[in-house]
Amino acid sequence: MAAAEHPLERALVGVCACMGRPPIPPRSRAACVELLQSFFLWASPSAESGCGEEILARGSPAMRASLVLTEAVKAVSRGGGQVTGAGTAEEGPELKSQTAEESGKSNLVKGDVEKTGNKDVAPTPKVKALSAPVVLDAQCVLDCATAPLLLLCGVHIQEAAWSDPQARCLSNQLLLSLLDAAHCPSVTELLRGSPEEPYSPYRAALGLLGPRLRKDTWPSHPDASLVFPWLLFQVPRPFLSEYLSRVMPPSLLLSDDYKLKNKILGVRCLHHIVKNVPAAELRQYNRALVVYHALRNHLYSTEHDLIEVVLPCLLDLFPILHKPPPALGAYKKDAEDPADQVMQLLLTHMEMEHRINLRRLYARTLPAFQERLGVGIVRHLKRLLQVIVGYLEVYDGPAEAARLSILETLQGTIKYAWPR
Repeated sequence: MAAAEHPLERALVGVCACMGRPPIPPRSRAACVELLQSFFLWASPSAESGCGEEILARGSPAMRASLVLTEAVKAVSRGGGQVTGAGTAEEGPELKSQTAEESGKSNLVKGDVEKTGNKDVAPTPKVKALSAPVVLDAQCVLDCATAPLLLLCGVHIQEAAWSDPQARCLSNQLLLSLLDAAHCPSVTELLRGSPEEPYSPYRAALGLLGPRLRKDTWPSHPDASLVFPWLLFQVPRPFLSEYLSRVMPPSLLLSDDYKLKNKILGVRCLHHIVKNVPAAELRQYNRALVVYHALRNHLYSTEHDLIEVVLPCLLDLFPILHKPPPALGAYKKDAEDPADQVMQLLLTHMEMEHRINLRRLYARTLPAFQERLGVGIVRHLKRLLQVIVGYLEVYDGPAEAARLSILETLQGTIKYAWPR
């Protein structure tokens, strides 16, 4: 097969042409990585391109060029072909690399005839090598392309100002093609990578997203705040702990934003980290306490959607923050327990709250906090009984959701605080 007709080389030339580069395919693995990373940055919103017509015009061509590349990888994988960095395409046995002194001489394939099963294969013709070639096979290109193309799918697959319906449709096709090329049933398996280097695609993706998620740069890259949570939720326990120092700062940054949707995304990221990172690592360097203070500040908000994600996250964080007394009978101040602090704040909000949706939310969450405190609920018994009576007196619709939840709280109060 001629070099210009090789599908991998043709696809890589198409990627270059899409960006307006000279149609020269990469000649090494490092050059292939640089090309595909630059391709992702070119097709993503930034301070230079913005989120307007320019980036809209780039989305669909980028998806088509990426689809051609993944299809070429699948075709070459099935045929066993490979392309060399010297511009020579070959199929079957790998040719020997030449030294500089032997440049220009013919390279012979070992053996005249190979056996494949019970069939004889014709001898491979002699191919001249221009220099010591670097072989770019399908697996090498796939390894280089996985992280950039996956991020590109994440940028354009969601409805946003920089994505149109055609780009979203092509992104879905690209994601399915990428999963098919890697023989993975899901994005989680794709990010897992090989057993020798687990989660190497996720590490490469974080390397690309890192500069776009700093405090001074992420407002110029609004796509990063959508792609980062999408990938983070695919990494389960215990692998996430290795990347804790890289995923926690962006999560805290998102949760501290002034936009509600970014706050919710940030809290969801923190909740995923709390559930999938060992407690010992979260206690190290007081990381768990940092998360607690970030979440506690959101309790002063009046946004129902934000409170709805903050309260379950706090419930999962309390066992990590809880420190048992150093010795039996040792004194411990009640105010030092974060669960007590949140319970006091929750009862304060419940006493004053008049919005029906927030009253229902607080009443629905109260039994879980009560169960967490156990017999310690007696410390809040006076205010708790006032809240119970106040909520039982107010009608909140035909479903009576708040009243039913408060009756469940009353039942738990009798169970845990029966000595009082």
